[in-house]
Amino acid sequence: MEQKKTSCLLNELKSHPDKLLLNHIENVGNLSKKILESKTLNLDKFVDAETLKDISYLIGITHDFGKATKFFQEYIQEDDEKKKWKLKNKPETHHAFLSSLFTYYIVKEYISKKELVEKDFYKYLPIISFFVVKRHHGNLNKNASDETYYCTIDDGDEEFEIIKKQIAAIDFDKLNTIYKKLCFEYEINVDDFKDDYKKTVDDINTKQKRLIRRLDDENTLFYYFATLLLYSVLLDADKTDAANLKSIDRKDIDKDVVDKYKKNKFGCIDETNKKSKINEIRENIYNEVISSVNELNLTNDKILSLNVPTGTGKTLTSLSFALNLRERLRKEKGFCPRIIYSLPFLSIVDQNSDVFNDVLDNPTTDILLKHHHLSDITYKTNEDEFENVKFERDVGKSLLLIEGWNSEIIVTTFMQFFHSFITNRNRAIRKFHNISNSIVILDEVQAIPHKYWLLLKEAIRFFADYFNTYFVFVTATLPLIFDKKENEIKSLIKNNEEYFKIFDRVDLIPNLILLDIEKFKEELKNDILQNPDNDFLIVMNTINSSKDIYTFIKNEPNSNENTKIYYLSTNIIPKERLKRIKDIKEKTKERKIIVSTQLIEAGVDIDVDVVYRDIAPLDSINQVAGRCNRNFGDKKGQVKIFILTEKDKKYYSYIYDSFIIGKTKNVFKKISAMCEPKLINEPKFLELNKSYFEEIKEGMSEDDSDKILKSIKKLNFEEISEFKLIKEEPYKVDVFVEADEKAKEVLQKYNDIWNNDKLKGFEKKNEFFRIKKDFYDYVISVDNKKVEDLPWLIENQIKYISNKDLKDWYKPDIGFDPSPDASFNSRYF
Repeated sequence: MEQKKTSCLLNELKSHPDKLLLNHIENVGNLSKKILESKTLNLDKFVDAETLKDISYLIGITHDFGKATKFFQEYIQEDDEKKKWKLKNKPETHHAFLSSLFTYYIVKEYISKKELVEKDFYKYLPIISFFVVKRHHGNLNKNASDETYYCTIDDGDEEFEIIKKQIAAIDFDKLNTIYKKLCFEYEINVDDFKDDYKKTVDDINTKQKRLIRRLDDENTLFYYFATLLLYSVLLDADKTDAANLKSIDRKDIDKDVVDKYKKNKFGCIDETNKKSKINEIRENIYNEVISSVNELNLTNDKILSLNVPTGTGKTLTSLSFALNLRERLRKEKGFCPRIIYSLPFLSIVDQNSDVFNDVLDNPTTDILLKHHHLSDITYKTNEDEFENVKFERDVGKSLLLIEGWNSEIIVTTFMQFFHSFITNRNRAIRKFHNISNSIVILDEVQAIPHKYWLLLKEAIRFFADYFNTYFVFVTATLPLIFDKKENEIKSLIKNNEEYFKIFDRVDLIPNLILLDIEKFKEELKNDILQNPDNDFLIVMNTINSSKDIYTFIKNEPNSNENTKIYYLSTNIIPKERLKRIKDIKEKTKERKIIVSTQLIEAGVDIDVDVVYRDIAPLDSINQVAGRCNRNFGDKKGQVKIFILTEKDKKYYSYIYDSFIIGKTKNVFKKISAMCEPKLINEPKFLELNKSYFEEIKEGMSEDDSDKILKSIKKLNFEEISEFKLIKEEPYKVDVFVEADEKAKEVLQKYNDIWNNDKLKGFEKKNEFFRIKKDFYDYVISVDNKKVEDLPWLIENQIKYISNKDLKDWYKPDIGFDPSPDASFNSRYF
């Protein structure tokens, strides 16, 4: 009976419960080749385009070779869940390692038959293909020069015995029929692998290891980026076919859509209809940037900058530039780039995405996609173009399409973007191939930590040179990642200094003598009382100091007359933060006093008269200065900088590196010494920023960049995984706050999902994705030590404050603020 069952199984080889192995590997091979055929790459220095496409195809048709064993077939066709789980965990069922050996063998045979095996870069392709297939169900989480990553197996070893069993459990006559159909162009005989698999193991274990060890001497990023490209293509093709997803057709976007939007929204801006000085400047900048598209050398001018003052319409200008450049590339170079608009903070990702949504008139997801960890998990297309019916896919398929960046314009975070190519993670790398042939707009680029300037410079340069990717650095304060003097970056504005000279909206007043916070309170109070018509923004470096200042102002009776006082920090649940920001932006007769931590710098589009700022890095001060007299008000704005202390402890020392604060103080002293009185007006900001970034470049350490670059060149994925664009805070824990009725509803839905025994694990995750955004509207991150007595909502992941405990842990105005009795009450009541 058992023999009959096995024979039946081998006659119907499956890759997935509902998919034949032949169909799956053929689809993956064809889709992999199709993805690379759609790319215009400049990799001929390393490998010719046809060979790369062929290897991608061969990886696709061999990546699931190991599923042909009777062990895997028994597992995939078993209906009983308990038996299936048991079969899945048998070592003989695992298919990736055996498949990777076969991939190595096939690619090496292909390279040999093309007489390329002795060429420098080609001889590495079999081992790269081996990596790609071996890790296609996990992460690239090993060091390529580590022997444990290879086949260090000999006769008698347990792993080798498993391979022998798997080989013996394959019907090679059946596979020969399959691969003759799939490899008719390549003259590959599967029986040769059956006879020589031990030789393949030995080959990987000896000669190829020596070649990999020489990677350090090659000093090139090619092997790393080639690995990511082939890995990304396989992952995308494999997941797309496994999910039975149709490829998303590319869509056209009118290059003049921004012009039409501006005309409809603002009217024609001409000599008789320039409503204000700022509008005139915005329009001049816009026109000059759009005109520059036709002046670019498309071969050499791939790293560009839009360096103009804050408030000059950079968002619409850069989008219109990208759309016009995209059209020129389509006509002259034969490829139509996706536009990737990347920003440092979630708040401005949402803000810019909303603007683009208006410009494009509420487009479907295949035209405009917002992607960050809290974005909506729905992917909509116009399935019937004539009836304009929007088709919404299920959560699993939507997630695949979103995470694969299947759209014309992607608005995303720096985290998502940079961790797509400096990473070892399967899920992040899948979209890597869509960065090639794209236009990448890096907005607020000064937010990139200086320790990674060199790393990102090398990676961006490689993308530009070899993957035909165009980059636009958008900022009011251009950091020296690329040197304009060395012609490493081209400005889209010929004389941008002239625009900085025009703007004189703000005076920067640095007070570089240490000031105790109690004396600071008195100075602040006097200014508020003496200027009852001014809106104030006070930005503090720590949550505790911000709460202290907020409470002080709130309890000062004379400062509250005809005044609304707002408090913003990450202690407030996101839902309430957004509501407060919306309220702040509303025009009212009441004056506003806003107390905040540095989260206000994250592109929050507000406008005040006076800013008080505890000292921070100059790029942060620039951001907050952009919130002051933003729209050319009648009176000049003031940004006052202080170095605040409490008991001789500087507040900035809790969150900022002393190196970067030292450079900020240096340039303040240098530039303010040239000014009389000792204040820095806005026309001096460009000189101030240039001096600042020069000091940073001169004094900074490149050790962090060098370490990761060395790992990249050696394919040391274990160390590459240590790259973190934003420093992690392991001492913090997420807390769900049951703050209102909506929170109760969300919490109930959450509990219903995770307590539903009828749902499988992945089904629970998919259901949670439907409520994830609403759920995280009520989540804050706090010091773990402060919430040790709170119960876990998700073990070791998220704690929660119930509605009945709210008064002990969370205040309506200042957010998380545990009372002295909070821990006792949570523990005993």
